[in-house]
Amino acid sequence: MKDPVCKMEVLNENLRSMYKGKKYIFCSVNCKEIFDKNPERYAGK
Repeated sequence: MKDPVCKMEVLNENLRSMYKGKKYIFCSVNCKEIFDKNPERYAGK
């Protein structure tokens, strides 16, 4: 699965957020924080 912010391949699913009933996973805390501040921008990609 790819990080919705930076598009890197994510192997570890420890960093995740839920948005509109869908789970998103991230490669880093930084990408998760960026997503959490503006999920609408990244959720559709």
